[in-house]
Amino acid sequence: MKIKIDGAIVHFIPETQEEIKDLDHLWKVIGMCETENRKLLPLGHFVPGVSESAQFYVEGLKAKSNPYTGTRKVRYVCMVCNRMEEYPENSPNPVCCGKPMYRMD
Repeated sequence: MKIKIDGAIVHFIPETQEEIKDLDHLWKVIGMCETENRKLLPLGHFVPGVSESAQFYVEGLKAKSNPYTGTRKVRYVCMVCNRMEEYPENSPNPVCCGKPMYRMD
C-alpha cells in the first residue's frame, strides 16, 4: 500500500485486492456516517529500518477482549457490610449477611 501525504491530507493507495478490502474495512470503522467520525492516533513509535510497522489506535473503539479470559464477571455489593465480590455473569445472586447482594454492573 502506498501512502501519499499532501499537506494535511493523507492518501492511502491500495495496490492489491486484500489491501482494497482492508482499506474498505478501515473506512467503515473510522468514517461511519450514522455516528461521530473517529480519530486515528499514533501508538508507540515507528523507527524506519527497526520497526516492522506503525501502529495507530482508533479513538472510541474498545480493544478486543482477551479470548482466554473465559466468562464475563459481574460485581456484587452487600448493602449491609459493603463487601464486594465478582461472580460469573450467569450465576444466581449471591447472599451475604443473610440478604441478597446487589448487582453493580
